[in-house]
Amino acid sequence: MTLTDHVLPVSSHPFSRRTLVGSSLAAAVALRLSASPTLAARQDDSSEPATWHTWILAAPDELRPAAPQDPTSAEIDELLGLQDARSDEVIATIRQWTSRPAVLPWTEVANAALDESLSAIRMYRGNGILQAAMYDAVVAAYDAQDAFNRPTPSSFDDRITPLEGVAADRPSFPSAEAAVAGAAAAVLTALLPDASPGRFTDLADEATTALVQAGVAFPSDVEAGLQLGREVGERAIALAADDQPGSAWDGSGRLTGPGYWEPTPPAFVDPPQEPLAPTWHRWVLERADQFRPAPPPAFESPAWRSQLDAVREAVSGRTFEQARMAAFWQGSAASTEWNNFAIDLISRYGLDLPHAARALALTAIAIADAEVAAWDGKYTYWTARPITIDPELDVQFPTPPFPSYPSAHATVSNAAAVVLTHLFPNDALDLLALASEAAASRAWGGIHFPVDNDAGQLLGRQVGYLVTEVARDDGAE
Repeated sequence: MTLTDHVLPVSSHPFSRRTLVGSSLAAAVALRLSASPTLAARQDDSSEPATWHTWILAAPDELRPAAPQDPTSAEIDELLGLQDARSDEVIATIRQWTSRPAVLPWTEVANAALDESLSAIRMYRGNGILQAAMYDAVVAAYDAQDAFNRPTPSSFDDRITPLEGVAADRPSFPSAEAAVAGAAAAVLTALLPDASPGRFTDLADEATTALVQAGVAFPSDVEAGLQLGREVGERAIALAADDQPGSAWDGSGRLTGPGYWEPTPPAFVDPPQEPLAPTWHRWVLERADQFRPAPPPAFESPAWRSQLDAVREAVSGRTFEQARMAAFWQGSAASTEWNNFAIDLISRYGLDLPHAARALALTAIAIADAEVAAWDGKYTYWTARPITIDPELDVQFPTPPFPSYPSAHATVSNAAAVVLTHLFPNDALDLLALASEAAASRAWGGIHFPVDNDAGQLLGRQVGYLVTEVARDDGAE
């Protein structure tokens, strides 16, 4: 799902953008969503990526590899041989890995792989680690490229012809695309230890071999890039090494009694998911409770009764369009959908590799910290879910197994939207409307009170603004 496939918020009718394709309104929508001059200028005028803020490394040159030697005749001969062997199948594989900034195909690989094996909560955490690692790998690779200024392969031998359409406009050592592959493979292998052996290292080998086959990198370029990326990935995993799974929780701090969380049907999962998430690694938050929302309405107070009546009304009056949107936001982890929206924007605005990596990393970091903040609220207040109060409530799907207040979807979606609005200001209305839709969908589905969503929206935006403050000073603007 892309941003342009989703609902058009500035309309009095629930048109989808897919419906608008081919209609008289399509041109107007395309014009409003066209590339932003502000964004283009921001990319063109930004400083060198080698100087940008890093999230994992103390400095971009911390892992700078040793200076390369001139390529050997064997390396040149290898590239010439691969050039002569470019079949249609080989070219298709090359284009799969090189037609877009390297972080995009790796994000799509990660979306699918993490969704197979991890809960949404763990996906928020894992996506933050992954995107920060890929971004730092790019910055570190650009630092080394600027330091060594090794010419591209075709500069060493004019018989080497890069495959048409594959960029070769940077020094080649170490390969930044290979660094992305090394970081991604290292992080995904660590996050998914039960995956088939070599699943991600094999993909990294395929991606980096494609660079050599395309004639834009020597084997020594990709080997150095892979090693650099692996080292960044290992450091990223080490940052979160102390994060503990929910099974380690000793039950402390649990609140019980009327109005407090109880296991919900149909599975009645207990203990609840990830009560220790507030202790997980934070990227920008000083404390998990830095923006903790005020307490929800007291159980059985008039304000509380108004919330119960509001969710009953939302469920009983649920329209087909509301049910569709609730199902959309329930269908995948929110981080997957916001990754997809970011990929769509990156592609439409033509961001290069460093700016694409930065956009994805800032968004993922906002989501990861928003999740920590949301879980701090959940396990501070232990608010019951609507289904516990009204077992006859017509919920659209099973209620997630953790406390209600604040809504995680509302929190992480608004954090992501604030960051992407800063990066893509022309799309602010769409992005903020999508975040509001994600929040409202939880009441439409019957699994949250409206106040859960309201608190989550404010909490997420506070985290998002904190991340945008880092973005303003990270050297890229």
